[in-house]
Amino acid sequence: MKKVSISIPVFNGEETIKEVIEAINSQSIKFDEIILINDCSTDNTMKIVDSFPNIKKINNNENKGLSYCRNLGIKSSKNQIVAGIDADVVLDKYWLENIIDNLKDDTVMCGGNLIEKYIDNKYNKWRSIYYKQNWGFNDMSNPPFLYGCNTIQKKSSWEALNGYDENFRSNGEDVDYSKRLTNIKNYKLFYSYKAKCYHLQNDDLDSLSNRVWRYHSYGYKIKKPSFYRFLKLTIKQFKFFFQRLMKDFLDLNFLLINLIVLINFIKLEFKRFLKSI
Repeated sequence: MKKVSISIPVFNGEETIKEVIEAINSQSIKFDEIILINDCSTDNTMKIVDSFPNIKKINNNENKGLSYCRNLGIKSSKNQIVAGIDADVVLDKYWLENIIDNLKDDTVMCGGNLIEKYIDNKYNKWRSIYYKQNWGFNDMSNPPFLYGCNTIQKKSSWEALNGYDENFRSNGEDVDYSKRLTNIKNYKLFYSYKAKCYHLQNDDLDSLSNRVWRYHSYGYKIKKPSFYRFLKLTIKQFKFFFQRLMKDFLDLNFLLINLIVLINFIKLEFKRFLKSI
């Protein structure tokens, strides 16, 4: 039996972290090591975590961001196979059992199938369509990238890349990391649709708008804020808006979400530009 570590970066995750850890402890194949990286949480996250005696806890002395925490978790692991999940992701009981055997030969990293749990919420349902974090209902060799919310990889491949790019503080690290992996000779990725997990994120309109903005703004290839960057991103969002408008023209709820997400994106991105002047 292969020994596997799992790493969980967390910042203010009091609403979800208990369920996340319970699901890890309930796996059909047990993890050998559970590592939690606390990125300076200010809520009750660590009080909840302290109730689980089998957790290896690492506390950052300042907020370092997602990529830093991913790197620290892998670096601190004692095993040569390391899984990683977000602090609002609950693993299906058979997640590890279903994904582990796909990590072989030159396949150095695998990702699972994240399913939105609360799609009765219209904002979550919208996100499940336009910002889903899975590649569908079939296995896939070498998908375009692996979503960072639930992955497993060989530590040796992480070492070969010198880890995740720590300039990606909140998102975008998974796309960058996957692309760098596949640019190394004979390194392959794999998506396992049977390795299911569930997203506990429950958005309202404001949090959804902010999430969409962060996804595009912090993952965009032009990193330095500028008016040119603002224009490029705004034009891109208008394109998305009109594409969704054509698809959702009979759904008044989605039409309103599309419009507000666009308006809020422009406001947030322009605010970021103004701060840089």
